[in-house]
Amino acid sequence: MSKRVAILTGGGDVPGLNMCLKSLVYRVIDLGYEPIGVRKGWEGLMQHNPRDPSTFSQQFIELTKNRVRSIDQTPGSFLHSSRIDPRDTPVTHVPGFLSLDRDENRDLTEHIISVVEHLGLDGVVVLGDDDTLRYAAYLCEKGLPIVAIPKTIHNNIRGTDYTLGFSTGLARGVDFIHQLRALAGSREQIIVVETFGDHSGYSALLIAYLADVDRVLIPEVPYDPKILAYLVSQDKHMTPSNYAIVTVTNGARVAPDKLAIAQEYLSSYNYAEILYGEETGAAATEWLHSSGLIAAELLQNLTGEEVFFQQLSYLMRTGTPDGQDLLGATNFGLTAAQLLREGKFGRMTAFQRHHTWTHIDLVEAAQEEKMVDIDAWYDAKNYKSTDGLIWSVSNG
Repeated sequence: MSKRVAILTGGGDVPGLNMCLKSLVYRVIDLGYEPIGVRKGWEGLMQHNPRDPSTFSQQFIELTKNRVRSIDQTPGSFLHSSRIDPRDTPVTHVPGFLSLDRDENRDLTEHIISVVEHLGLDGVVVLGDDDTLRYAAYLCEKGLPIVAIPKTIHNNIRGTDYTLGFSTGLARGVDFIHQLRALAGSREQIIVVETFGDHSGYSALLIAYLADVDRVLIPEVPYDPKILAYLVSQDKHMTPSNYAIVTVTNGARVAPDKLAIAQEYLSSYNYAEILYGEETGAAATEWLHSSGLIAAELLQNLTGEEVFFQQLSYLMRTGTPDGQDLLGATNFGLTAAQLLREGKFGRMTAFQRHHTWTHIDLVEAAQEEKMVDIDAWYDAKNYKSTDGLIWSVSNG
């Protein structure tokens, strides 16, 4: 009798995700498992009502080799995705059959555990980013049989030097910046390019280093607008084509003691009062996704130069996976299947420079985000990446 295993994806899409799903499905079938795909990540488990069999076809999909044969040729997630944390489910996302007459968010963990038990799952494979993996680790501690695969262009998961999608996202970021150079040079402008990052500037630092941009702003180091403007002005005038390029990670912020200066030079925004206050929600999110635009306006008003703003963001999540992500997708899929076969739950697939493809403890990996080594990787005074980012340099 075959064993049943569920597969789900959570967080943002990355290049190579469907390749990983395909290789995983192929291998677990060969190992005698019956794989089912969960639609929209944790939300699919949340929305299933064990008392209503009709919800199964709405939230799950039977995975066969024929069903996934060509999914590696398309971007996105074949299973779809979501960013829901079931421990803090908004009332608007709580399924009707679980709703009660109250307005606060709900913890649906016990419901998810009951769904896993009802479906008779022998394992759950989770392909996700840091938030998705943190909840997967939480379920591990609750006793669920979880195997995880790190999937994020940010490469910010502890214990692994590579996460699925990082390589292609890095290459696309560098390529887009190189394409913008012609525009910057012909128009003699300052160009501000915003990349993903939120709380970690690691991928932005590498993109900036490899694309040889002039300055880079990251969330870990708040910046002084006037110093940045001075440095960028010097960069522009020292370049033969009279242009400069600045990379900004979304989530980069003005230094707390420079907020008054920032507010003076921001004609369209009033974010200074919320940056370091207690306000959250829409206002804080709006700042997070406007970091590059705000930096561009500050530079334009402080330098008196025309500044062009380009947001890369979701463009980094698209496109054909490069060779590294194809290899990574396949290796992670095969490793996860082997962990299932051996009953090694609570593990996350990983790539480590000195141990190649391996696996590590999921709970430890999900404890906190991998931090940027400011002293080794970033010149905080001049807002530049350093050689310490590169493996051969940082490790002798």
